[in-house]
Amino acid sequence: MSGCFTIGNGTRQGGVLSPYLFSRYIRGLIQSIASSYVGCSIGDMMVNILPYADDTVLLSPSWRGLQHLIDKLMLCAEAINMTCNERKTTSGSIP
Repeated sequence: MSGCFTIGNGTRQGGVLSPYLFSRYIRGLIQSIASSYVGCSIGDMMVNILPYADDTVLLSPSWRGLQHLIDKLMLCAEAINMTCNERKTTSGSIP
């Protein structure tokens, strides 16, 4: 028999299951953005989101397209009670 302990929300940082569980949690968000017809064409493929662990990159050839993707991201994130850290957000361009 063990003593009592508290279980909180979330998963452990660096836990083996953390990336898998997070990707399952945001799967609908990724699908919603990926299925929009805004993004960069690479060959015959439309690319507009590159998620990795808890980081996400949105790609668009125009600022209007990027704003559309950001708006869609915020709606989907709100639906699953997720927030985005704007202090870690950057916009970059390829020279």
